[in-house]
Amino acid sequence: MRAASQLRRFRAAGRYHFLALLLVLLLLLLPSPAGTVFGETLWPEPDGDVQAEGALLMDADSGTVLYQKNEHEHYFPASITKVLTAVIVLEKTENLDEMVEFSADATGKNLEPNSTVIAASAGDQLSVRDCLYCLLLHSANDCANALAEHVAGSNEAFAELMNQKAAELGCTDSHFRNPSGLNDPEHYTSAHDMALILQYAIRNPVFRQIDAVQAYTHAPISRYPDPASPENTVYAHHRMMRKSYRDYYEGVFAGKTGYTTLAGNTLLTAAERDGMTLIAVILNGHNTQYSDTRRLFDFGFEHFHSLSAAEQDQSYTALSDNFRIQGISMVDMLQFRMDSAQRVTLPKEQELRDAQSILSYSLSEAERKNQTIARVDYSFAGRAVGKAYIRLVDERAVREQQARDAEILSQKVLETVPERISVQETPLPTVAGQLTPESSENRAPIILDRESGSIRIQKPILRLLQILALLAAAVLLIMGILYLMQRREEFLRKRRRRRMLKHTRDLTRAQKARRDLMLGKKKSGRARRR
Repeated sequence: MRAASQLRRFRAAGRYHFLALLLVLLLLLLPSPAGTVFGETLWPEPDGDVQAEGALLMDADSGTVLYQKNEHEHYFPASITKVLTAVIVLEKTENLDEMVEFSADATGKNLEPNSTVIAASAGDQLSVRDCLYCLLLHSANDCANALAEHVAGSNEAFAELMNQKAAELGCTDSHFRNPSGLNDPEHYTSAHDMALILQYAIRNPVFRQIDAVQAYTHAPISRYPDPASPENTVYAHHRMMRKSYRDYYEGVFAGKTGYTTLAGNTLLTAAERDGMTLIAVILNGHNTQYSDTRRLFDFGFEHFHSLSAAEQDQSYTALSDNFRIQGISMVDMLQFRMDSAQRVTLPKEQELRDAQSILSYSLSEAERKNQTIARVDYSFAGRAVGKAYIRLVDERAVREQQARDAEILSQKVLETVPERISVQETPLPTVAGQLTPESSENRAPIILDRESGSIRIQKPILRLLQILALLAAAVLLIMGILYLMQRREEFLRKRRRRRMLKHTRDLTRAQKARRDLMLGKKKSGRARRR
């Protein structure tokens, strides 16, 4: 009886183990949530650590955050603040040829000692365009102050505009107190907010044009009245944008550097490859801002791709069924459309069908513009990877408007075409203070000024010549030291020989014989040892 009872318990336990094993197998065979396989995330991670305290990598088109490190922590931004300054100036200025006058506050009171400037004096005047180039390329703090006063009247009033614009862009971790980014306890930002600011800035074509230039010559100022003075030419500081630097990165088209003792190294960079634009933010770096940015860009371009929601997601067209009864359209030419510019960012091995999508009709007032009726939010691995807006478009009205626009354009062309067309070469327009593209001075390292009878050498060439001169002096010094050491050895050798010969002459005949005997014994001893 006891044996039978144990056998029944053993069989029952076996059934329970079998059922548990079957349940585990069923759970493994069930489809996993999007972005996970058996609990493991499919979201890539970069190789190695980013050394900066705060960092973020974002797809500029979809807004997807590909990597983040302390993205909402507060940090001092230093001069990358000037990106927001430039955006506000561009939006508040109708004509970039407006003249900006530098005040005593802009050139003195509102500057820190040893801060970067173009050395403008109170009363100097430059165009808004000149000041923007000096602001973004040279990071000139006197130009930042002058632009702020020109737009808002004072640095304090301009800071209010900066905070308003930051709030409009969705920034929640930032507060700005000045247009230049100089140290202030109440002047701070986060990696996420700076990514939003640069994302907005690169949508402005004038900002992109200015920020992509590597060298620019502004109009003369009182300290350097000669228009040809090399001090009136400013150069870009971002090393990833200049091919002459080892930190150059192919595809980088915009960015801004920054540094103060409190902020450390800060860096904003935008790069484009294979139809995808990425933004990298580095805050409180430790002289690794360029290597950190390179690591982030390599990670982003290698592991992710950008997809068009309109081309790959056709599920929204099912909304058109609301206007059909038994296949017959009840509203003529009414269609649902997605903007082709709206993107979704996913790991390269994933497609749009692998992401989760949620259709929402709850839109803000800003989102309801342009006949937008719904929004599709995409997510993958628990992350937001993009969104797309659905618009209700009357195709007939669109075609009629296009036909009217084409007719108006053709009439304007006919009115402006003269009976006779004469071809005359005219110089290309140039930016104020900038050399023409065909000017030899744009490329010539050495310029012969025939009017003054002098030779001018470009500033980079002068620096190169100085470096070569220092290297030549160092080589000559080393060669001189080696020559003197060699002569000293020869002198010592000759002196020892003279002393030995003199000592030999002073020996008596008996001493010479004893010496020869000792030398003979040494030679015979060496021979026996061999």
